[in-house]
Amino acid sequence: MNLKIKISNIAIAITVGTCLIQHHSYSQDIHFSQANMVPLLVNPANAGSEYTYRGILNYRSQWGSVSEPFNTMMASFDMNFKPIKSNKTGFFSGGIFLFNDKSGSSQMQTNQVNVSGAYHIYLNPKNTLGVGVQGGYFQRSANVDNLTWGNQFDGYEYNSSYGTGESPDFTGISFGSSDFTSGIVWTFRNDEGYLSGKNLLINSGLSLHHLNKPEIETQAIVQDELHYRWIFHSNAIVGLNTEYSILPYVLFSRQGSVNEIMFGSDVLYMFKQASKYTKGNKGMALGLGAFYRWNDALVLSSQVQYDSYTICFSYDINLSTLNEASNKRGAYEVAIRYVYPNPFGGIKSRSRFN
Repeated sequence: MNLKIKISNIAIAITVGTCLIQHHSYSQDIHFSQANMVPLLVNPANAGSEYTYRGILNYRSQWGSVSEPFNTMMASFDMNFKPIKSNKTGFFSGGIFLFNDKSGSSQMQTNQVNVSGAYHIYLNPKNTLGVGVQGGYFQRSANVDNLTWGNQFDGYEYNSSYGTGESPDFTGISFGSSDFTSGIVWTFRNDEGYLSGKNLLINSGLSLHHLNKPEIETQAIVQDELHYRWIFHSNAIVGLNTEYSILPYVLFSRQGSVNEIMFGSDVLYMFKQASKYTKGNKGMALGLGAFYRWNDALVLSSQVQYDSYTICFSYDINLSTLNEASNKRGAYEVAIRYVYPNPFGGIKSRSRFN
């Protein structure tokens, strides 16, 4: 019986290890299920494309049910630099984001800061086309003291007296590199508000990440570079009537041979209208949604919007081959966003189409 239990535990460990390698070691990049709440991470041309000012805080925790959790924190800010009196040809915009990602027993940690710049051209009163570039630097480190190795398996269980088989000089990981990204985005908006009945916003783009293919080899044994990563993304805000709007989102990403496909929508209900005349009467809305990440997870989301603020919470129900070990428990995310102008209306601003 004990032998069967040990074999079962070993099988689960192998499954967990394989899945974690597939999701984090090979794909390399961090990801969020709330992709619409990390616009600069997705595409640098998103800077200034939808709002005059936008600031977002994000937190994600994953795989806590099967291993040491993978935690990611991110903060971003972007704005457009459109002057009050514009020549209507276009405008510049910019943004910055930074994140900290800490993964697993080795506490593999990545700290990165990126600065984005973009220029958006007016195609007509309702359409703009933006081109953006992004440059930054990341630092990656890890502590290998808490890791166990295949050479330490004695045929039945882990045996700490066995050597790791690694070089005595391999005591940790620490390196850094620059990183560059470019992208384009098209934005359509027929009105500055989005909860007034027939308003429509569409934001679609394409970005290419790791233009310089940063080197990520830890021991200078072989050349190991980050693969290029292509991302196509599209989101919309569709006002169905004065109370309901739908917020669909689709994302396709390819890095090396790894694909990520995600699609779904939130449904937003406005039960308090903002007033154009009384500053104390703020707009408020509640939303629920569901998204599917292909062969990986079902993501359930909820959000509260009040005036210029949005708080989002989402939970990943794991549907991949790891679900036997995770019991379908994947990740949770929290995001807090501030935008200007107030999306409920009532504020005249120098935003894109005013």
